[in-house]
Amino acid sequence: MNAPSGKSGWKSEQEAFLKEIAPESHFHWVIDGLSDVYFFAKNQKGETLFCSSNLPFNHGMTEISEMIGKTDHDLTPGPLAEKYLRDDAEIYRTGAPLPPQIEICLDHVGLPNWYRTCKYPIKNRDGKVIGVMGTFQPAAPDATGDPIRFRLEPAVRKLEEDLQEFPGISRLAAACHLSVRQFQRVYKQTYNTPAKDYWMKLRIRSACERIRKDTAPLAAISADLGFYDQSSFTRHFKKHTGKTPRAYALENVTSSSA
Repeated sequence: MNAPSGKSGWKSEQEAFLKEIAPESHFHWVIDGLSDVYFFAKNQKGETLFCSSNLPFNHGMTEISEMIGKTDHDLTPGPLAEKYLRDDAEIYRTGAPLPPQIEICLDHVGLPNWYRTCKYPIKNRDGKVIGVMGTFQPAAPDATGDPIRFRLEPAVRKLEEDLQEFPGISRLAAACHLSVRQFQRVYKQTYNTPAKDYWMKLRIRSACERIRKDTAPLAAISADLGFYDQSSFTRHFKKHTGKTPRAYALENVTSSSA
């Protein structure tokens, strides 16, 4: 068989190749080989049609099927969703990708963190934008260049350093040279959650990491993180991950030994 000749010949070959691909074999599945990279594709209504297999866990789900049809308002209601929708509107307006940016997305325990995001238009054969797709992955701690974020950094460090006892809003505000009211307002605007909720998410994320890496009993992990008792630990853990600590541990052992 002769190879196609010229640009038009190869374009026809590309189009024929794409038409032959089964939905379960489309190229976005390659993202599943990159554990810290997330992929999504949405239609004009903002409904999720495709995503990488790791993304559902960031929204308290376990299966891709649970993500299908969900919008940004379903997944991250509030300021985060509004930011994502403004990005989408710009892509629909210009028909061009957005420059890579550093912004807040949610991690696997619902903790807002800084990610590097790339967003692109999905066009039909007539050149009309019919959807938006993108990827995001964790950004380096100093990658944001955001002066407000840097102003809050002393408080974030205190929250990260003391997972047994909440430092208190007054101490956190003083560390950032802000009044309590200013601190509470700016912190929630920046991280989309109050400081105490952020701190609880940090504790749960630490528990997830300990469960994956340690052989310590769950009761010891709970005590090390300052939870009042095992039931309190279980309640908070399930609220943020959708699973009990024991179920999470069993899944981790299974995946580790697979």
